Amino acid sequence: MEINKKYLLVALLLVLLPLNVFSEEVNIAVLDVQTALLGTEASKQAFEELSNSKEWKEVSEGFQLKVNEAQEIAQNVQKDGTTMSDEEKLESQKRLRSLEQDANFMNQKLQQMRNELVQGLQQEQAPKVQKVLTELMRAKGIKILLQRSAVLGWDQGDPSLNITPEVVELLNQTEE
Repeated sequence: MEINKKYLLVALLLVLLPLNVFSEEVNIAVLDVQTALLGTEASKQAFEELSNSKEWKEVSEGFQLKVNEAQEIAQNVQKDGTTMSDEEKLESQKRLRSLEQDANFMNQKLQQMRNELVQGLQQEQAPKVQKVLTELMRAKGIKILLQRSAVLGWDQGDPSLNITPEVVELLNQTEE
């Protein structure tokens, strides 16, 4: 019964596929949209501005201070643990947990800032990306464009299949 369903599905797909797919060569390409978007000069500049912003520096430096302090405490416990009193060990554990929570919060804040920037770039660049893709697909005769993350496998040795670098270049040209 299971085999019959598979044959039926394959037959149905073959019937439903447009006949011109079989009658002419299909030009397929792969694109990593995220890489293309984040590879543009505008995106690189936006990330540089973020990393130079006062808020980013404060959170990043605070995160690094918490991590450094936690490492120092862990080293002291490892080095002096046998001679430490139970109360000192307990205090060290409490401080490490507190530092870990603070560092996690700061790391989440940094990730949130980065995600907000990426989301803003995606919204800002979406019309440009769509225009570039439409023009590039027409110019190269691409019939099917696949998102890189949706492709299980492809000949990565054939650079003509991956149009991501071309999209980055064209997006940079639209910024000029």
